[in-house]
Amino acid sequence: SPMSSCVSIKSDGSMNQPIDFREGPIASDRRVKLERPQSSVPSCLSMKSDGSMNQPVEFREGPIASDPRVKLDRQGSPMSSCVSIKSDGSMNPLIEFRDGPIASDPRHNEKHTQASPIPSMSSRYYCLYRRLSFNGNCLFLGWLQTLKDKHKEALKTQFEVVSEGIAKPGEQTLLDDIFTHVWITEGSCVEVNHGREVMQVETVSKSTKSEIHSIKCSDIFKPLPGQTIPIRTVMMKGVAGIGKTFSVQKFILDWTTGKDNQDFDFIFFLPFRELNLIKSEMSLQELGLCFCPEIKSSDNVLDSHKVLFIFDGLDESKHPLNFKTNQRWSDVKKQASVDVLLTNLIKRNFPVNASIWITSRPAATGLIPPELISRVTEVQGFEDQQKEEYIRKKCKNRALADRIISHIKALRSLYILCYVPVFCWIVVTVLEHTLEENSGANPTTLTDFYTYFLLVLLTAKEQKEKKETVLKINQEAILKLGKLAFESLKKNIIVFYEKDLKKYGIDLHNSSLYSGVWKEIFKQDSVLFQEKVYCFLHLTVQEYFAALYVLGSHQNKNINPLKKGNPPASTLFHLNEVALRRAIQSKTGHLDLFVRFLLGTGMKNNQELLKGFLSHTQDHSSDILETTEHIKKLIRKTSSPERCFNLFHCLSELKDKSLMDEFNVTLDKGKHSGQSLSPSQCSALAYFSLLSEKEIDVFDMSEYATSQACVRRLLPVAKKTKTLRMERCKLTQRCCEDLASALQSQHSSLRELDLSHSNLGDSGVKLLFAALRHPNCKLTTLK
Repeated sequence: SPMSSCVSIKSDGSMNQPIDFREGPIASDRRVKLERPQSSVPSCLSMKSDGSMNQPVEFREGPIASDPRVKLDRQGSPMSSCVSIKSDGSMNPLIEFRDGPIASDPRHNEKHTQASPIPSMSSRYYCLYRRLSFNGNCLFLGWLQTLKDKHKEALKTQFEVVSEGIAKPGEQTLLDDIFTHVWITEGSCVEVNHGREVMQVETVSKSTKSEIHSIKCSDIFKPLPGQTIPIRTVMMKGVAGIGKTFSVQKFILDWTTGKDNQDFDFIFFLPFRELNLIKSEMSLQELGLCFCPEIKSSDNVLDSHKVLFIFDGLDESKHPLNFKTNQRWSDVKKQASVDVLLTNLIKRNFPVNASIWITSRPAATGLIPPELISRVTEVQGFEDQQKEEYIRKKCKNRALADRIISHIKALRSLYILCYVPVFCWIVVTVLEHTLEENSGANPTTLTDFYTYFLLVLLTAKEQKEKKETVLKINQEAILKLGKLAFESLKKNIIVFYEKDLKKYGIDLHNSSLYSGVWKEIFKQDSVLFQEKVYCFLHLTVQEYFAALYVLGSHQNKNINPLKKGNPPASTLFHLNEVALRRAIQSKTGHLDLFVRFLLGTGMKNNQELLKGFLSHTQDHSSDILETTEHIKKLIRKTSSPERCFNLFHCLSELKDKSLMDEFNVTLDKGKHSGQSLSPSQCSALAYFSLLSEKEIDVFDMSEYATSQACVRRLLPVAKKTKTLRMERCKLTQRCCEDLASALQSQHSSLRELDLSHSNLGDSGVKLLFAALRHPNCKLTTLK
């Protein structure tokens, strides 16, 4: 028998070589001898040669072929001589990684024909198999974790810093430093709202809040107590600037830092304003990766991973979202239009473990079929406590913060408007400057605040220049941006692209007019697919610039942009008259704020502030007086409560309180004499009631309402009162609609309703019953 010296056991040739993981076919190893030496007795040289080293492991699919290197004797049995053990035939077979339990190794049962001091090779193979399996799994998990870390770091960089105003060199505002939780509620408020969304004057009583489910943005996918169905698709709605996108950014930032929602492996943030830029077809996988270039090295992030798709700004979508007619699509690697991908993803036709979060302004939520949404939430903005918390975070000077809070609390309508975080920020930005300067001329109206805001931004980096000089230098830029704002406002466009800017002669690349401060007012929101996306800082800023354009065209060029062909404008009153008529005729209220800004900029204090932008300023006192009298007439004629409320706001911009004083005198007399109110006085009563901090325990409408017009103007008060008496009130179809809307409102305090001796009619009864069945209805007593 050939000798089996210990040299072979101790030699390096019997050691396992490192495994080489590489792509491509495995080349033949030149170290392996193809022919045996002539001597029947193997020399020690052959035992110590590299030929006994393990060959590189090839990972391949399919069964393992028999090893041709094993020599067979004449009877077909494997030879067990030392030569065979020392030959390359004794090398470890190729290892197959497969699912399922490890089968027992049949080699354990083989009986060796000849005793040998070398231990059984079978246990070696098994241990090596287990070691390679474990190491391979660890390598995969390590690679996956590295990919996740890169993804989280990229999102953290994207969202941890926010842009708020003009930062000083080297300064950055961290989202965590200024973020204040907005009030988010579960459920949909289905009230009929014909007014402009951001100007809704809605106050919620404490008793009502306790009955509404409040949700933190971090818990948006977590079921409430008692809910068993998983939350897979969430619709978050809210008016412009209310905090939808900030809530999303905070959710993502907390995920990147490991604070919450760690069950998601990847998060894809896809704003509709950027999705609008995609014209070519692509796969769902490509769509996700083009927004996350840091993980493009992986082509299977949608496989066996839990992912979250966030679609921000549904109201800005230019994709038709044809849920009924779009082709069914289920292959994540097959290309299709963005519209097809989105509709099939929301319909859950793709075999991916995905959650979906959609944000939208209220008007566009109907684009998604309600049966595809598992949770509807509404961002309500700041409560009073959160307003003060936010102001103190923004203003580090505690004494100044207290003065700011006191100032805006005295301006009730503006304090209510601070439930919108963006407006709250504008107010703080302005008052930080005006209160510190102690000029005495602090802003009191909405237009005052926006005019000061423009000046603060324009002069923040030009302290040496006079405000008038800065406005004169930027006159052309204001007029061009204002024209874009005005024309787009009529078409309800709030997002702009390069082609839109060129149309109005705006070149943000080559003109110094649009550098620096203009990046704060007219922001470059993102860059994707070699195209840039722009928008005004906020919708209200766009409306203010639209008003500046109309006023500037009138005073600088003597034209009226509100009329076709831009005819000459005679007086400021005629300009205001046309604007008011347009605003009243609007069913959506999209010109309400624009007309308030236009009227406000004609006031003496704002004319002084706008010197430089306006080529010449005028004393418009007679035009202002004529405008206020015209507004009073419109209040008496206008039946819509929402349009009436905005007309009262317009009087506030003109700083006219005559109608309010007249109303108070008449109300006092009416209480003693039993005299009923006129429709305009009813509008005033409703307006004051909604602005009041106090909840009304009992409101007897029959004391004031003598006509159907009075009833309808007083109905908004229904949300603010606990007990509403409407005995013998004349109710039209529209009155019944408004009453039903109040009953279904999330914000309603109404618990008792008395409709005794009131003729509702068949249609009115149907509307009332539908409202009573609605989950938001909290009525306990009906007469």
